[in-house]
Amino acid sequence: MTIREYQVKKIVLLVCFTFSVSAFGYITYDPNDPNIKAVCRDGSYSTSKGRGTCSHHGGVDHYL
Repeated sequence: MTIREYQVKKIVLLVCFTFSVSAFGYITYDPNDPNIKAVCRDGSYSTSKGRGTCSHHGGVDHYL
């Protein structure tokens, strides 16, 4: 593998990782978080609306 091929591979992996991380929501306990899209049954908040939202938090209570 040449240095150029290594650099390109490194950039591609970095871009893939960046987009995969940003595609997922997160759980927060801050009701003022501007990214909240759902309230979980345990009182936490989620920034996700997709499948698995509030998993391990009792499921979705309601969407905002």
